[in-house]
Amino acid sequence: MKQLPNIITMSRLVFLAVIALLSFESWPGCATLVFLLCLAASISDWLDGYIARRCGYVTNFGKLMDAIADKVMVIGLFLVLILNGLLHDGFPILRIVAWTIFWATILRDLVITGIRMLAARKGVVLAADKMGKRKTIWQSTAICVLFFVPVIEQDLAPLQLPELFRDFVWINGILYFLLGGILTISSGIIYVYRYLPHLGRKAS
Repeated sequence: MKQLPNIITMSRLVFLAVIALLSFESWPGCATLVFLLCLAASISDWLDGYIARRCGYVTNFGKLMDAIADKVMVIGLFLVLILNGLLHDGFPILRIVAWTIFWATILRDLVITGIRMLAARKGVVLAADKMGKRKTIWQSTAICVLFFVPVIEQDLAPLQLPELFRDFVWINGILYFLLGGILTISSGIIYVYRYLPHLGRKAS
């Protein structure tokens, strides 16, 4: 049982692989399955921490792997959304913005992960700050909302929902993505400024 939180954490990488494979398929029900897998992956992000805290299984390894798994999953799903057009829907300016936020997210996460790993070698564990957690929430929300668009277009097509509903959902997903992008950049700058001194801190 002590490894359960870590197993849930690593399961997000499995979710990523399955979602990436299925998101380019078009058989009936596939879009809904992808959306449900996104929801499950998002819930797992909360569940592993909850179980670890509730049962006293919190470890430095678990904190680090949870942060890394979150970053890999979010970046991977952003790439999938860009490649299948859901993050720009054919608008050139949105394509540029999407790629810019994508690469900014990678740069931010590489820098912060590097700081955390160097600090961990000195016996210091740097957990995610509140702004970073809010960033993750908006990123996950954007991912789930945007992956619901194919559900409307494919699996809910027989209901003949208004095109305006599909556009409303997509626009909300884009707004959440942009908000997550702003928080990604701002939280990264704040994190580096706040925790970079830990690199020179000796283990206690």
